[in-house]
Amino acid sequence: MTTSPATKPRLVIYGTGTYNSRVVQIAAEKGWPIVAAFNRAGSKVGKDLGRVCGLGKDLGVLVQDCDTARYDGLDADVAIVAITDRLHQNYTAYERLMNAGLDVICHGTESYYPFGTDEATAQKIDALAKRNGVTFTGSGIWDMSRIWAGILVTGPCTQIRSLYHRSLTESGRAGKHLMKVVGIGLSQEEYYEKNVKNPGGVGGMYKTILHHVLAALGYTVTSVRERREPVLFEEPVYSKVLEQELAAGVCVGTRFIVEAETAEGVTATSHIELRLFRAGDVEHMMWAVEGKPSARITVERDDSVHMSAASLFNRVRDVMAAPPGIQVVSKLGPLRHTALE
Repeated sequence: MTTSPATKPRLVIYGTGTYNSRVVQIAAEKGWPIVAAFNRAGSKVGKDLGRVCGLGKDLGVLVQDCDTARYDGLDADVAIVAITDRLHQNYTAYERLMNAGLDVICHGTESYYPFGTDEATAQKIDALAKRNGVTFTGSGIWDMSRIWAGILVTGPCTQIRSLYHRSLTESGRAGKHLMKVVGIGLSQEEYYEKNVKNPGGVGGMYKTILHHVLAALGYTVTSVRERREPVLFEEPVYSKVLEQELAAGVCVGTRFIVEAETAEGVTATSHIELRLFRAGDVEHMMWAVEGKPSARITVERDDSVHMSAASLFNRVRDVMAAPPGIQVVSKLGPLRHTALE
């Protein structure tokens, strides 16, 4: 569905955690109507969405239990889903919303490049979306800083030999859940058991960045390999979120090292760290291309939560205008601001 800039898209919020709470705040600031909100059973259900999401006022929308609510008759355009990173875990939510005729934008790592992470579930999502004449897209902070930055840095090139991607993310900004997922507080032995021998909560998801960018550049990806290792400090570090000091040698995060190869001979490597920060650390995402010419681009951010939420919000009109089925952000064009709305 397409709307003019003068028409405010009507939103449904599915999941009322850190990221969607910020989406609600942005929507309220811009005057975009929120038609309904859903969350898993718990203390948020039955409360006004404005209070739940930190606005300090009522919006007139009560949070409903996602498992018992009715979805037919929703007078909305787009649902923004922010619950888990795994496609198969989110599928029930997608089904409920797309069967109600809504486009879906998902803040979930696997949703950026569904066919590169979980092909079986991606096939189901694509078929579901096309059957209902709606669009499915994954977006968030990766949209500009991981996907489009990697595409744009190659723009002036007449020859490409390799790509390199590096990022540093403060895991505590997204809350305790992410800190647990990346292994903060585990001993080295516990980390290897949970996140090296097994995929853990994040294994496999960061492979898609290189795959997505290379494919968007027209290359044929033949292999992508990921390994995970604990980030360790030689001195203790204090976590404000956990309100405790972690001893030297205890895991303070995860490092992902990914290597990709293509049929055309171009290679790509990424070093991605999600961890606690020390004094002087700055969140950033960097892409470099080795070729003719060689170049690099770095994106620094002081509020990664807002950047993620704003990316979801700013993709709404693009998704409404896109064809049915899965449409990845690399096909939708660079992200555009909503500052003038």
